[in-house]
Amino acid sequence: MKVYPINLNVENEKCVVVGGGKVAYRKICDLLKAGAVVEVIAPKICAEISELVDAGKIALIREKYSSEKITDAMILIAAADSEEVNRIVAADARAKKILVNVVAGDEGNFTVPSKILRGNFLFTISTGGTSPAFSKFVREMLETEFDSNFGDALKIIAEFRDEVKKILPDDKARTKFWRETLTPEIWQLLKAGKIDELKKNLQATIYKLQAKLEDKT
Repeated sequence: MKVYPINLNVENEKCVVVGGGKVAYRKICDLLKAGAVVEVIAPKICAEISELVDAGKIALIREKYSSEKITDAMILIAAADSEEVNRIVAADARAKKILVNVVAGDEGNFTVPSKILRGNFLFTISTGGTSPAFSKFVREMLETEFDSNFGDALKIIAEFRDEVKKILPDDKARTKFWRETLTPEIWQLLKAGKIDELKKNLQATIYKLQAKLEDKT
């Protein structure tokens, strides 16, 4: 299956999960981490989901699935124990033009890739739904490569990004600056965990840029 990769902003958006088991719980947790407003539709729920309901973190419709419950959802996760229910959920969502992911099925119109999350640094791996096991295998191999240093580095670069914007108002000039600045040397500092040195390196580069522009004026 060929797919079009996107990163979807679900913050404060209603996202519905059909199903009340352990798989549904994992999907709910991922949505909550992304800031979604989560509603669960299931006649029975596991203890973990019950805790989220009791804590007021999610809403629960303790009923069997019916299509009228999903009209205002941004995305829908079909994670019921029944394959037949999941197929019905997917068909309803497609008819209503709602993005739908079917757990352990290919009736949906999007898949959720394996991911490595380090702060705001998100690295995803997908096989287009052909082998989730291989995606997981690759993710586990890469997790040690992309450690917490990548999240820390992103914070530093984000801070410097605002500074560079003030110095270089032109988009093309900023693009050229970052392409020339984020070199293999920066990569090696990241890999070695030398975050302080990386920060000093970037700061020195920005100082040189400022000095060069001031000399021209």
